[in-house]
Amino acid sequence: MREENETGHLPSNAQGDKGGKAVSDDQLASRRAMLRIGALSGAVVFTIRPGVAQAAASAIKCSVPVPQSSQAGKWIKNDGSVVKAGTKNAYAPPDAPLSGEDVKNSLNYGTRYSGYDQDETDAFNNYIKKLSSGKQGYTCYASIQSRTP
Repeated sequence: MREENETGHLPSNAQGDKGGKAVSDDQLASRRAMLRIGALSGAVVFTIRPGVAQAAASAIKCSVPVPQSSQAGKWIKNDGSVVKAGTKNAYAPPDAPLSGEDVKNSLNYGTRYSGYDQDETDAFNNYIKKLSSGKQGYTCYASIQSRTP
């Protein structure tokens, strides 16, 4: 049996498992540190993955009202600005909020919203791109942007 010093560790001249080579206290400390890092990184990977999966699912289920409810009855101009109903080069808003999945497909792949032509879709997308923090639909739009291909 090997003798331990007062700290409970083997003395620095203790023989290691590899062919009788001496292992220093610094080498043992380094190995322990690497083991701790490896254990922590494994825990982080398992902690992050469920969060990523949840975020991906929430983007599909979220929706973007165009325009936000405080601007109900207003239309969307080509450049994405909100204007009075009946304004030239402006379009009546969708009857219901646009789904996150539809917004993602339209922004990433150029698909049109069902029931709307390309000009209307472009105007709605320009509105969505102008959303800022605190506006309805911004969180949905931001979550879509964080996972663009």
